Amino acid sequence: MSRLFPDRVVVGLAPAALGYARLQGVSRPRIVEKRVLDCDPQFGPQPWQGAVAALAQLAGALKSARTSVTVVLSNHFVRYALVPRNDGLDRGAENLAFARYCLGKIYGERSKAWEVRLGDGTTGSTRVASAIDAELLQAVRACFAPDGKAKLVSVQPYLMSAFNRWRSVAGGKSAWLLLVEPRRACLARLETGHWNAVRNTRGDFEGPDEWAEMLDRERHLMAAAAAEGEIFVHAPHRAKVEDVEAGSWRFKALTLPELAGYSPIEDARLDMALSAL
Repeated sequence: MSRLFPDRVVVGLAPAALGYARLQGVSRPRIVEKRVLDCDPQFGPQPWQGAVAALAQLAGALKSARTSVTVVLSNHFVRYALVPRNDGLDRGAENLAFARYCLGKIYGERSKAWEVRLGDGTTGSTRVASAIDAELLQAVRACFAPDGKAKLVSVQPYLMSAFNRWRSVAGGKSAWLLLVEPRRACLARLETGHWNAVRNTRGDFEGPDEWAEMLDRERHLMAAAAAEGEIFVHAPHRAKVEDVEAGSWRFKALTLPELAGYSPIEDARLDMALSAL
């Protein structure tokens, strides 16, 4: 923490819930305040409007607190696309325009109204483009008054914050990363540390049998050898996930490191927010 921001706030924003934690400390951070606010996905015409209304309520309570705020967006609110290597592009606007092109091939004309970001990658590697409704980003930013002491410093897609949190777990080997939320699963494939596939799917993925079916479908889309590797799963809404087998797949549970003030079972709905630490 800097002297400017002695506290740090992380927020997980999903259609039906907002998870919030305020932390203090640098080398050994601890949670000093936490809560979960229920949201109404039917609050407005957009599925994120109820969550943003809850965020505005939280931001109002924080406006006099000198703190930095990071918001992690549920995969319900984000679209993803792989952006292949293109050596003929510069590292700025041309790369972003190519990312928009890749998203447009998948999602069509509606992608023109989205805010697009392109993830970091090593030279020559495939990268992931993430996109959200431009109105969503504007609404999140509008929750924090310019003259308030609480400053919004980052808005992150859940897949990217989770990847940054657990990227070392695979140790540079081939692996799958599966993020499970209520009515949503995001599956990413890493090939020796590089992005190889990403799927963000709405549906019922409550347990290992459903996870295995999803992976079986994905395996049919690529060569059998390319589908090998460990499967790391983060499903915090299930409260407790242990290593388990289903079909021909073995799932290894991802957990957050020990953190003062945090209970893996009681505070599971904070995990999305805490993945940004």
